[in-house]
Amino acid sequence: MTNYERNNTMVACILAFIIVGAVAVGAMFLLGTANLTWNPNINTTGDWDEGELFEFELTDTSMPATVTLNVDIDVGGLQVLFVDDADLVYEISIWVPNATLEEHGDPTVGYASDTITIDYPVAGVNVTLGSGTTYVMGLATTTGGVEVILSSPANVGDIDIHVTTGGIHFVMTSAVNITGDVDFSFRTTTGGIDVDASIPINVGGSFAGTVTTGSVDVTPVGWTLISQNHYETSNYATASNSITIVASTTTGGIEATLT
Repeated sequence: MTNYERNNTMVACILAFIIVGAVAVGAMFLLGTANLTWNPNINTTGDWDEGELFEFELTDTSMPATVTLNVDIDVGGLQVLFVDDADLVYEISIWVPNATLEEHGDPTVGYASDTITIDYPVAGVNVTLGSGTTYVMGLATTTGGVEVILSSPANVGDIDIHVTTGGIHFVMTSAVNITGDVDFSFRTTTGGIDVDASIPINVGGSFAGTVTTGSVDVTPVGWTLISQNHYETSNYATASNSITIVASTTTGGIEATLT
């Protein structure tokens, strides 16, 4: 059963998350990661100080094997976190400026065929996922940013993140749960990508970063340089489970710490 609650009290963490471009890396400029900075003036719409918070929650004692999370936001930011709760399908908070509410109405969260769907023009979205299933993600925003933090409760499959103008911040601890071979794809057109990835024990890892205009700065610990901006762990070709990370931006920069 889905529980819906409307709350007129502003949540400071969501508002701050949006105003600063939604991620700690923010927008990188043409000089690349040597001049890494974030842009608090990303072209947002409406007054973010005046709005409403919408909350959605779904639990299930009989979880499906896989749940897909699809989020598409035109302007704003998205944060995805995990908690150790085997019955939680999702807990979602959506902050919407009043001007957007007047034009587009209340946001909704869809759930059908084991797929969570959020599609709204201007919003700040916090998604908390549980530990009882494997999550596949397709996350996109046109102007803003996306932050994903994979910690010990997380069970994940493929992840695709696409930001047109803004930034991506991705963190993965070595306690994350991976089954099989998974692909992480991070793409920006104008902006920056910040990756902090620790590979779980006995899982192979590969990272490749490409930039058209800008730079790639990689700090590898225990990873081997294969070719320009391409690194692998020693067991990547032989491990039964592997993570392949591809980060690319047209104009901006990529910074990655690999352990």
